[in-house]
Amino acid sequence: MKLSDAKIKNAQPRDKEYSIYDEDGLHILIKPIGSKLWRFRYTSNGKRRIMGLGPYPLLSLAEARQKRDEARKLVLQNLDPIEERHTAATKQAAALAAATENSFESVARRWLDVRKATEVHKIRSLRRLELYAFPTMGARPIQDITTLEIVTCLETVEQRGIVETAHRVKHIVQQVFRYAVRRGHIVHNPAADLRDVLSFAQTQNYSCIPPSELKELLTAIDAYDGDNMVQLSIKLMALTFVRTNELMGARWDEFDWDRNEWRIPADRMKMKRPHVVPLARQTIAVLDDLKRLTGGREFVFYKHANFDKHMSNGAILTALRRMGYSGRMTGHGFRSLASTILNEQRKYHPDVIEKQLAHTDQNQVRAAYNRADYLMERKVMMQDWADFLDSVRTEEKVVPLRFGTK
Repeated sequence: MKLSDAKIKNAQPRDKEYSIYDEDGLHILIKPIGSKLWRFRYTSNGKRRIMGLGPYPLLSLAEARQKRDEARKLVLQNLDPIEERHTAATKQAAALAAATENSFESVARRWLDVRKATEVHKIRSLRRLELYAFPTMGARPIQDITTLEIVTCLETVEQRGIVETAHRVKHIVQQVFRYAVRRGHIVHNPAADLRDVLSFAQTQNYSCIPPSELKELLTAIDAYDGDNMVQLSIKLMALTFVRTNELMGARWDEFDWDRNEWRIPADRMKMKRPHVVPLARQTIAVLDDLKRLTGGREFVFYKHANFDKHMSNGAILTALRRMGYSGRMTGHGFRSLASTILNEQRKYHPDVIEKQLAHTDQNQVRAAYNRADYLMERKVMMQDWADFLDSVRTEEKVVPLRFGTK
């Protein structure tokens, strides 16, 4: 007699396990503890064997019969269902291991191991991969990754406003795929032609040196032999990375010395919202030097020809040209440098960095309900940034940038 769901449900456990049979070798084993397990009894190469199919009711009566029928077909082909299942599982495990071994992340890490580069460059490349490529492509088998996936990954980085970093990530990804071709992991290179997928890293007006040249720039600023007020303005720009017009229009009454904050009013901000710049110890030291020069006047940086007007926005650009950075660095470049380095540290929440850069949140609802202005987090970050600049300048062990809130 065939089994029915009612008969199976009504089957009660006994002191010893027992079976209730369906037909064609299918039966259900009732355990003393109450569990009910499907079994298929068959003969292979003259030997009686029992194959487990799964528990009831997770596996219904209809599903158990289907599995039994699939196993019977194998028996009719002189194949052992248990051995075939074991072989299939082994192949699946091998395929999974191969996919993991040849995932984009695994291949990228092997490329880093054999790459002829300094340890610093390897660490920097790995950090960029971990930040921008592994989250979207890392687990993917490298042979399955398409050009569209790569472009989407790069555009995501670009949309964060760190265009130079997006170009660097593109260069790294291209090298990984070229390595994969040489090693035989892939035949077609989906990263071979990525021209024009990103905007230019910097326009001529926003030229910026790479982070690797930061020490030379800081040294050149310290050695600048031009106007002291201009030199101090560049130092303040490096420490605060505000916009050039926001710096040059600074007034002494905007500084809150009790809170160590520079409060820039909305009418002087590009986004027409008031902005707070936390003052690190090094920033206050620069401002103290400036006080001795201009402390009795309205503007922190004034024109020598007219004390009632602030210094020209082009003063920093002119000084950088005198230092040998014509076409390579601008006042805006300090913002790009800070954004790139802080984002790559992976220790600062992007919202905190964006807030300090006074960028507009594209999601207006998010902007309205974002928690305050991250002021405490930004105070920590700005002091860390000033310490970092000092360590780069003096060639001491670089102070790691730290941050506690994600």
